[in-house]
Amino acid sequence: MVKYTAIGIMSGTSLDGVDLAGCEFSQQNGKWAFKILAAETIPYNEEWLFRMQKAHLLSGLELSRLNVEYGRFLGRLAYDFIFKHHLNPAIIASHGHTIFHQPSAGLTLQIGSGAEIAAQTRTTVVCDFRSLDVALGGQGAPLVPIGDRLLFADYRFCLNIGGFANISFEENGRRIAFDVCPANFVLNFLMGKIGKPFDEDGKIAASGKVIPELSNQLNHLGYYHQNPPKSLGREWVEANILSLFSENYHLPDLLRTIVEHIAH
Repeated sequence: MVKYTAIGIMSGTSLDGVDLAGCEFSQQNGKWAFKILAAETIPYNEEWLFRMQKAHLLSGLELSRLNVEYGRFLGRLAYDFIFKHHLNPAIIASHGHTIFHQPSAGLTLQIGSGAEIAAQTRTTVVCDFRSLDVALGGQGAPLVPIGDRLLFADYRFCLNIGGFANISFEENGRRIAFDVCPANFVLNFLMGKIGKPFDEDGKIAASGKVIPELSNQLNHLGYYHQNPPKSLGREWVEANILSLFSENYHLPDLLRTIVEHIAH
């Protein structure tokens, strides 16, 4: 049996924090398995949250600086995580944080300098996972369909609901994967209007009612009628969903409408 220990680092569009996982991967008789050795989510403090929320508005030089500083920040978190949990990783895989995602323009950008992470941890780092796929004409998203195939082959479908919902499945010997719709990105945006990071237990959404005209507009968005491969980003949400929200809509009704939209 072959075994590898790896650290994974991820920051999603919801900006709830930096996710770190220490995993042991093993291969036996051509089949892969995994075991989670340790996992933590480190919440962003107010300063980092503000900087990441405004990153897409920065100049080129300012964004380059943030890339380096954020990579150093991730490296220190990884170092502390490794020390705390007595891990000895062969590799660190860091997704970083997505700032721009426009695959139709051949563009996707995740910040968090891999060189800085390697310097802080003295460990081999792999990063910038999406760019090559986009350069080859792909979407660069979802991120882990091959991982789904190798680690969760017993399941017909793998559904991930994060900032965006995505799905992967086998069809005629090929792994098909695509973003389904926005999810927590929109819900958390709405909750930010009242100074809360999320709708705990969905209580506010449960108190609302579906807004029929908004639901109809959402269901008729062109994206849902496109065939995969396809993916979504912040830019698309701002142009196609946030622009539909009227000040006359009540927050519970908006939340309920979005939840029902995700569910269907």
